[in-house]
Amino acid sequence: MRDARSAELFQLDASTCLALLGVHHVGRLIVPGDDPYVIPLNYTAADGAVVFRTERRPVIEDVIDRSVVFEVDMFDDRTKSGWSVVVRGRARDVTLESSVGSESRGAIPQTWAPGDRDYVIRIDAERVTGRLLRGAVIPISIDERGYL
Repeated sequence: MRDARSAELFQLDASTCLALLGVHHVGRLIVPGDDPYVIPLNYTAADGAVVFRTERRPVIEDVIDRSVVFEVDMFDDRTKSGWSVVVRGRARDVTLESSVGSESRGAIPQTWAPGDRDYVIRIDAERVTGRLLRGAVIPISIDERGYL
């Protein structure tokens, strides 16, 4: 029989948060304002930044040089565990900058969505926070005699 353990919630340090950003490749861009807007998108994480490719449209063009929030999470329903990382930073248009790197090195993601997505945005992490939830362990009794 396993020992019981209550659920636990931990604050994550910045280096752990940045490492977790590299584990997943889909997150949410949150555009703050009176009517916040949430855009799910695929991304890459490198050098303390989140980089994504998207199409040119007003809601994206409006975030350039503004503070935005980017969120990534992972949850496991079976264990009632998971983590969440939130990146706060300024969105920059890096489409024409050579410092972005190449797609072959993975700095600029290939978009999963169809259509022309040639607008490359980088969010340099000014503040990174995260939490980890470790689910409770409930003991189960196992009949040592087996089931046959």
